Amino acid sequence: MFKLLLICFTVFTTHVFANDVYDSNTGKNIQSIYWLSNNQDGAVVYARHHGFFQLKNFVDTAILTSNLAKSTEFNFKEAEQLLLMLPSAKKWFVVYLAKDQLSFNGKIYSVDANLVKEMVEMNSYRKNKGDTISRKSLTKAKNKFGLS
Repeated sequence: MFKLLLICFTVFTTHVFANDVYDSNTGKNIQSIYWLSNNQDGAVVYARHHGFFQLKNFVDTAILTSNLAKSTEFNFKEAEQLLLMLPSAKKWFVVYLAKDQLSFNGKIYSVDANLVKEMVEMNSYRKNKGDTISRKSLTKAKNKFGLS
């Protein structure tokens, strides 16, 4: 009887926390991540290097395993915006990061504030290094994925 309750509880909690748009295969299809600048006049592109995998794994883990935040308030005005590009699926997703929360598809997830800070510092380093793409390149990438 205990085993049956445990199995039912596991299935129920998995279903409750599962995101109907983002599943365990989604992360495999992400081929690039565009971290938009605050005024969206450019972006840092992450693709196929250590920073890309670190950022992708952070987002993947947050959406698939983090608890939904108790607060229903999310500060989009001060949030960092990421575009997750999935060319093989011909779609893209928008993710927002702020302090200790991640917002995706209308849901807010609690995440480790230190990990968010680490991701923001990594992006700041890349921006300071001059790794940003121009507004024109960003627009071209957005058009390719039907964002504009």
